[in-house]
Amino acid sequence: MIREEEGSILEKDRPNATYEFLLRKAVAEGRIGGTARCQVCGMRYKDPREAVQCCEKVLQHSRL
Repeated sequence: MIREEEGSILEKDRPNATYEFLLRKAVAEGRIGGTARCQVCGMRYKDPREAVQCCEKVLQHSRL
């Protein structure tokens, strides 16, 4: 958002295509709003198996 110099009106910046693309991709993959969450880093996934596999190496190392 940008503010006019002499007023208190906020104007929306021009759209950022890369940001919009990455946001749509994250929502589609379930990283935003997914139901399953990684126990280590907290990243979200649609599939619980993906959440378990996310930081599995970190969990295995901590069990040693």
